[in-house]
Amino acid sequence: MHVVPRFRAAAVVAAAALLMAGCATGPGLAKTNSPRRTVQAGAEATSTEPSAKQSTPAQPGKPVDPAFAAERLRLVNPCALIEKELLETVGTPSRYSSSNYTRCSNYMKDKAGKSLSITLDIGYSLTSTDLKNATKTLAGLKSGEQKLSSSCFITVVTQESPAQAVRIQVSTGTGSEAAEPCAPGRKVLEGAVRKLKGNPQKYNPSKGSPVEVDPCAIVDKATLAPVLGASPRALPFGLHQCSWTGPSAQMQLDIKTARIPKDGKFDSKSVEVDLGGGLKGYQAFKDTSYPSCELIIVRTKDASDAGEVVEFIVSGSKTKEFDRCQATQAFAKAVLPRLPAA
Repeated sequence: MHVVPRFRAAAVVAAAALLMAGCATGPGLAKTNSPRRTVQAGAEATSTEPSAKQSTPAQPGKPVDPAFAAERLRLVNPCALIEKELLETVGTPSRYSSSNYTRCSNYMKDKAGKSLSITLDIGYSLTSTDLKNATKTLAGLKSGEQKLSSSCFITVVTQESPAQAVRIQVSTGTGSEAAEPCAPGRKVLEGAVRKLKGNPQKYNPSKGSPVEVDPCAIVDKATLAPVLGASPRALPFGLHQCSWTGPSAQMQLDIKTARIPKDGKFDSKSVEVDLGGGLKGYQAFKDTSYPSCELIIVRTKDASDAGEVVEFIVSGSKTKEFDRCQATQAFAKAVLPRLPAA
């Protein structure tokens, strides 16, 4: 039986490969085995006529279907949604690669032997314009489609407020390698959505993994107030990033996979800082037009230096005078006790 590719939490670079029929695990993100549910992986896309309606009315803060709840999607392995059997309906799959928790790519060949690159994102943040332009239907959901010369971007809306989607990007070659990118994109995306509604393979977080954390929910107003004032505005992005804005300043929390440098220098300007309790972070000040301080703290790491990190960022306009790095450390110290213990 085909082995679904596992996500490797190392890959900050898209070239970090997952073998199509093999497996790789990252720290805290091992595969879980659950009963397979048969789905019509390569089913043809449903109607793409304008003005399509969803079966479930949109509700603020709620997904259009419980299957798309953020707490569920954070644990879904995106590579498992575009497994080999589904990709074989449009061509010949190659190696899988993944640059973060919610993205998986396969740089393959179509049925004519031409280049066909497929990238799937879950929990993808849409703009208000993207949502307005989602006038088609795919897999029973509102869908938007944008075609360029050799690429096609297709989304299916999984939540309207804030707007999120499952998104596929399909790119073909140029010149003699050119092929129509949208048709295979629709087929693969529909198969992926149907699998997502079923019982998809999930990560199995080990101790210390922050993959399940909602970054917007874990930070309270008291933590934000010293920099942003009493009424900061939260801006979620994807499933693992949240930022907050206030008068002339911004704070941000990112939870992500990373290659852990042996010297701790995630940035050429990184310096090691002591956060107390034996915990250290790597801090870098960026003196740009909107100066910022970034602090990265490693949460998990394996023998191959594949890991998961949390990154805290505090920035503000040059007219706002405050110690950005001191504020970033205070931000981190307030949030760290609420993260899973390493």
